[in-house]
Amino acid sequence: MMTPLNILLLLSLVVATSAWSSFSVPSKPTTPTTATPAASTRRSFLFGTTVVATSILTRVTPAFAAAAALTPDAALQQWKDAVKTIDNLCDNWDTISKGGGDNIRKELGTANFGTTASPLFQIDKAFKVLRDNPDVDLIELTEQAEELSNALARADTMAYSSNFAGGAGKPTPPAVYIEKAKKEVQEMQRIAKSLSDALLL
Repeated sequence: MMTPLNILLLLSLVVATSAWSSFSVPSKPTTPTTATPAASTRRSFLFGTTVVATSILTRVTPAFAAAAALTPDAALQQWKDAVKTIDNLCDNWDTISKGGGDNIRKELGTANFGTTASPLFQIDKAFKVLRDNPDVDLIELTEQAEELSNALARADTMAYSSNFAGGAGKPTPPAVYIEKAKKEVQEMQRIAKSLSDALLL
């Protein structure tokens, strides 16, 4: 399977190759000391392509980094950090939720990543790696991981809905959705404890 970095490099090579073939080649050889306008332009374009590709590769976003292949140790550490994030969200709910639905979603790893992403972002990829551990119960881990993902999705939906609640008529107040999101996060905390037990932590 090709990683995102390999895909980006391949695309850069394709662009560079296409650009090379699009320039016409002089029918007569030029003198060693004189470069044709086409050759000069071609070199400039290829240089620019290389610079752009290098710039992209050296400015990896949190989401791009998280998509890279995880080692077992990295996956386990991501889960430990995710547990701390869930606990912090429960312990400091009132403070965090005052920032609105998107502030909750940032902790859940579903919105507003900024310069860093929540360890809950793409936590399913960590679980896929952790399932390969021969010492864990594969069935139990899979079931618990699915329950956590479902609870996270429900919490995200409620937090997102709170952003659009209110208005004219008799709409549901944002606080109602915030409270529903809180219950789902508390459910995540319960499931997280079972998951940690399944992972022999």
